[in-house]
Amino acid sequence: MKINVIKDESNELMVEFDTSDFTVPDLIASQLLENDDVEFAGVAKDHPEVGKPRLVIKTGKKKAKDALLKALDQVDDTFSELKASVSGKK
Repeated sequence: MKINVIKDESNELMVEFDTSDFTVPDLIASQLLENDDVEFAGVAKDHPEVGKPRLVIKTGKKKAKDALLKALDQVDDTFSELKASVSGKK
């Protein structure tokens, strides 16, 4: 999945996903909201037929890009655990 960085500032990041599916951006935003350093995380949803989802992240002291990378690692860990549970490997 490709992304296009729309805004990249220390405490604010906006990325546009090259898809019309909101599942992954919503999952990442949900994970970001569990991080105390994140003040806002949400997905801008234009009309699905004409727009692409944009993930917006705003942080306080930490860098927004670092918060995104942490959230992606956490999502990856969650799916690794799920995969291990399904396959019977621990």
